Amino acid sequence: MPPEEKPKPPPPPTLSRLAADALVETIDGPVEIVKLTGKVMPVLTRFRDGALGFRMMTAIRQLEDGELFELGNVDEQRVRLGGDHVLVREDGSEVRVRDVRPGERLHPGWTYVTGYTPPDAPEYAAAVRGRPWDRAVVVTEVRSVGRGAQFGFSVNETKRYFLTFGAMSRAQA
Repeated sequence: MPPEEKPKPPPPPTLSRLAADALVETIDGPVEIVKLTGKVMPVLTRFRDGALGFRMMTAIRQLEDGELFELGNVDEQRVRLGGDHVLVREDGSEVRVRDVRPGERLHPGWTYVTGYTPPDAPEYAAAVRGRPWDRAVVVTEVRSVGRGAQFGFSVNETKRYFLTFGAMSRAQA
């Protein structure tokens, strides 16, 4: 059988369950996952040595519909994710979105120097203005928003990536 006629192998299993409008931190900035379906894109990740960098997001595809949850954080950002989506806590442990509770501290996609205080300025969320920086993404709200399309993918090497929401997610085992 010629190579062009060989069936493609199925994509690897994924732990990601993003709603169509969920923003992923790509090399081009925040992009809705639905706009990346069928493409390959570098996404922000954290390497073993703690440095931030980019690795390729591949096999971006629509999955089965499922229950969606909306999370809010102290920075007043929101993201919709499937209940089985896997987030990484501040301590490195993992949690499915359906098990996240307000107050949960998630691994952040950015850091500031110790002691940094965001200015008391309108472009910052009221909850963080003029207070010493908290390095975790702190969840303030979790609510079910019904059922909808979910999207998944793989991330080369680190198998992790960051949502524009700020939290690290696990793409595959």
